[in-house]
Amino acid sequence: MKKHTLLLIIFVVLAALIYYNIQAVSVFAGRYIYPLDDAYIHLSMARNFAEAGTWGITQYEFSSTTSSPLFTFLLAVLIKIFGNWEYIPLVANIVAGAALILVFNKYLKPFSVLTRFVFLAALVFLMPLHLMIMTGMEHVFHTLAMVLVFLAFRKYLEDKSPRHFSNLALFSIIATGFRYESLFFIFFICVYLFFMKKDYVISIFLGLFALMPVLVYGYISIDHGSFFLPNSLILKGNTNDGIAGFITRVAGNAYRGISVLILMLILIAQIFRNFRTLKHADTQTLKLPKNAVTLVVSAGFLVHLLFANFGWLIRYEAYLVVLILFAIAPFADDLFREKTGKPVLKFLMIGLLLITFYMRFITMLKYQPIASKNIFDQQIQLADFVHQYYPESGIIANDIGAITYYNNIQLLDTYGLGTIEAARLRKNDHGKFLDNKNLQAYIARTAENRNFDVALVFDEWVKMPDYFSKAGTLTINNNYICGGTTVSFYAVKKENADKLRNQLAAFSRQIPKDVTIKIAH
Repeated sequence: MKKHTLLLIIFVVLAALIYYNIQAVSVFAGRYIYPLDDAYIHLSMARNFAEAGTWGITQYEFSSTTSSPLFTFLLAVLIKIFGNWEYIPLVANIVAGAALILVFNKYLKPFSVLTRFVFLAALVFLMPLHLMIMTGMEHVFHTLAMVLVFLAFRKYLEDKSPRHFSNLALFSIIATGFRYESLFFIFFICVYLFFMKKDYVISIFLGLFALMPVLVYGYISIDHGSFFLPNSLILKGNTNDGIAGFITRVAGNAYRGISVLILMLILIAQIFRNFRTLKHADTQTLKLPKNAVTLVVSAGFLVHLLFANFGWLIRYEAYLVVLILFAIAPFADDLFREKTGKPVLKFLMIGLLLITFYMRFITMLKYQPIASKNIFDQQIQLADFVHQYYPESGIIANDIGAITYYNNIQLLDTYGLGTIEAARLRKNDHGKFLDNKNLQAYIARTAENRNFDVALVFDEWVKMPDYFSKAGTLTINNNYICGGTTVSFYAVKKENADKLRNQLAAFSRQIPKDVTIKIAH
């Protein structure tokens, strides 16, 4: 195979997958729709920061809504330069995806052609890269940054040069800025450098550098009256449910992340093989770079399993897949090059990769367009409704991306991502929406005092005040990704209930045919 043929094949396959997804969504939407409302949260915050100088889900107040400050800031810079365009995240992710392939290919160059082919294909299909690009989220950039962290880590272990430490520190800062889960792995890199390499000062400084984005963003947030951590981490983290809730959520993570656990079996096999070499070598073997990466990835994965999330369009664990592939590539290359010995491990590894391929790629070919369809049917329709009737009004909602990006509303977010007061009332109450009397009282008081107009909410998430008047509902079919199937419309003032009903009746004539609007009487 010629030098660039393999890369060309990989890029053509990726381009075909992106084109297929855009076409599959355009059939029902007329344009591409992101499969997660979170993408519109990033866009809304980036637009407000670029155009109004406000770091928030609306232009009127600060909100620590983003879980990826650096990605949101990057989008704001791009919007400032090129103007507000909803597909900026898509184009940026395509560029980052191409860079990720090139960086990974460079890492694989010392290996056999077979290893390069298998692992470049695995990068595209098992992540899966096209899906992470199409989400319009930060995951491709985060994964690229983490791969660069581990490449710099390996280089530093080889010669301990200041240049390679500088690269390691810089990429660690960037990776943490994209997602705070990066710290799970950087922490164990520091542990390895401290205890195995006796680089005490270097390990401490690396940790401090990696913490900089957290500390800087935390200071800014507190200074604006918010939490130290982004609201999403406070509300969605796995640390506020008690012991029983913690165990339940870890078990849920393991179930949702089973495709990654399957890959971890290969990494475990590699660890056992490395330890077996200790019978024929001295204890310094553990200090080899190949073992360092394996141990750090294993430990970081375990902490992610315990404290972070899996699922929601398999995006939270996508970077873990790539890091595991990064760690097992040398092991796979050794197996592929072996001419003698038992082929069991080789066939087992291929089998596990194929199982992961089915779970992460084949399955998502079905669900990815469904997710975009759900967002189009619910969030985009809500945004269109608000744009027609309440484009600059006070809106109460609990899914907030599209309605804020396409409008200039004032917002009360009952979930808490965009409203710090609601987040404070919910932070110790994860998932217990209807039982939170303090939150209900806050909504009732704020809606009246601040003259809000309508509420667009999931009834199962929060009970609206008794003085609200329910005007109707919007229901979607085949829900896969949305927080609820039915959104309820409430008029905050009873005298506006008939007006809202008439608006819903008129709007029902222009919605997709498989979306249902029912008028309440």
